[in-house]
Amino acid sequence: MRLAAVLLSLSPLLLVEIALRQLDTETAEAIDRDPLVDLHQLRPLFEKNETTGRWEIPGRRFNFFRPDSFAADKPAGSRRVFVLGGSTVQGRPYAIETAFSTWLKLRLQAASPTTTFEVVNCGGVSYASYRVAQILREVLRHEPDAIVIYTGHNEFLEEREYAEVRQMGSVRRWIAQVASHIRLVSWIRERWDSGSGSNGKRPKTVLPGEVDARLDHVGGLERYVRDPEWRAAGEFHFVETLEQMIGLCASAEVPLILCEPACDLVSTPPFKVMSIFEPGTADAREFEARWRQAKQADGTIDDRLAASGACLEMDPHHAGANYIAGRLLYERGELPKARPRLVAARDYDVCPLRATTPIVNAVEAEARKSAVPLVDTARLLDSRNHQGRRVPDGIADPEYFVDHLHPSIAGHQLIGKALATKIIALGRFEDLEIDHQEAEQRYQQLAQQHLDSLSEDYYARGNQRLEGLKRWAAGRAGSSVLDEELAAEEEVPAEGGERTVSPTP
Repeated sequence: MRLAAVLLSLSPLLLVEIALRQLDTETAEAIDRDPLVDLHQLRPLFEKNETTGRWEIPGRRFNFFRPDSFAADKPAGSRRVFVLGGSTVQGRPYAIETAFSTWLKLRLQAASPTTTFEVVNCGGVSYASYRVAQILREVLRHEPDAIVIYTGHNEFLEEREYAEVRQMGSVRRWIAQVASHIRLVSWIRERWDSGSGSNGKRPKTVLPGEVDARLDHVGGLERYVRDPEWRAAGEFHFVETLEQMIGLCASAEVPLILCEPACDLVSTPPFKVMSIFEPGTADAREFEARWRQAKQADGTIDDRLAASGACLEMDPHHAGANYIAGRLLYERGELPKARPRLVAARDYDVCPLRATTPIVNAVEAEARKSAVPLVDTARLLDSRNHQGRRVPDGIADPEYFVDHLHPSIAGHQLIGKALATKIIALGRFEDLEIDHQEAEQRYQQLAQQHLDSLSEDYYARGNQRLEGLKRWAAGRAGSSVLDEELAAEEEVPAEGGERTVSPTP
C-alpha cells in the first residue's frame, strides 16, 4: 500500500514527462548535458536520408562541417570509427580528403583489405570541447567500434560567463547531470533561466546552435583582455567536459583514443599582447622603452635578450616578451631555456587560440588516469632541432604546421599512422593481425592513388582558406600583434606543393 501510494503521488509527474516527450519537440530534440553552459539550442549533427539509407551531415551545417555520412544499417563485419574535434580534425585549411581521418582509414584498409571501414569525420570549425561532447553523445548511438577525439584549441573562442554552478561539489554536479535527462526538469529549467536574473543570480550562458566566435566579428580581437579568472574557468570547464566524454565512452564500452592538442610554438608570435601598466605612468614608459629595444630587429641578440628579460622582470606574464626571449634562445640553440619561454608566450597570449598548458596537461592526465590510449601529437611532430637536423628537441617542428595550430598534410599523415597503430593495438579488430610489411606496401599504394586523385583546385582552395584563417586569427585587424620584423617571422609558406608529398613523410 505504501508503494502504491508513492507511485500514485508520482503519476502526475510521470504523465507530464510522457506528454513533454511526445509534444514538446523543441525540448525533445535538445541534447543539452552541460552543467556550466546552456546548450539547449544545439541539434543533432546527422540526419537520416531515407532515400539513400544513410545518416548524413545536412547542407545547412556545411559552414562548420564538411559532408560525411555512414550507413543507417551497419553492414555486417564492418568497422566504424568516429573522429571528433575542431578544425584540425576537419583538415583545415584543406578538407577531409587530406585530414588524418582519411590517412587512418587508408591504413586500416591496408591492414585488412577485406574489411569495410567507415571512418566518419565530425570535425567542426571552431568547435570547443563542450560542443564536441554533444556530438559524442549522438554518435555513441550509432554502433561505433572506436572513437577518436582531438580537442582543446577552441576553448576560448566564444563569449561565456560561468554561473555559480561552477562551484558545485561532485555530488551536486552528479545530481544535475542525472536531472538533465528528465524532460520535465529541462522544460522547467528553460523557463526558469529565461526569467532569471531578477533574483540576483546569474543564469548560465545560453550558447547558440552554432559557434559565434569573438573573432567572427569585426574588432573581435579588442574583446580579449588579460583575464586570468576567465581563462581558468575555461580550463576548468575543459577538464569537466573531458572527464564527461571519457565516462560516456566507458559506459558505452566503446574504445576511446585521445590526441594531445599540438601547436606551433616557434613561428607563431602571440596574437595579442597587453602590458599590466596603466598608460602614461612611469612604469609604463620604462616598460615601453625596454619593449621597443627587445623588438629591434637590427639589435644584437644579447641586447634584445637583456631587454626582453627586463620586460619580464617587470611583467612576467607578458606574452610578447616571453616570445621574443624564447625565439632568440631557440635560434641560438639554447633549447632548455627557449622552450619554457615559448610555452609561456602561448599560455599568456591575450587572445588564446592555442590550447594552454593546463588543457594539454589535462588531456595527458585524464588519459593516464582512465587508461585511455593517447597520441602525444607534439612529440609525434618533433623530428628535427633548430638547425634542421633529424634530432628531436622537445618542440614540435614548425614545418609540420601551416599556421598557428593546423598540421600540414605530412603532419596529418603522421597522426593517422599513430592512430592506426593505437586502434590495432586495442585488440578488438582481430582481422587486422597481418604481416606489417605487406600492410605498409598496400598503404603506400592506396595513399599515392588517393593523392593523385586530388585536383590542383583542391590545394588552391586550401591555400585560399589558409589566408582567410590568418586574417580571422588576427581578428581582421590587418596587422601583426608585434612589429613588422616579427610579422615577417610569423608568415608560414603556403603548401601549394603538398600534392607531391610522399604517402609516408
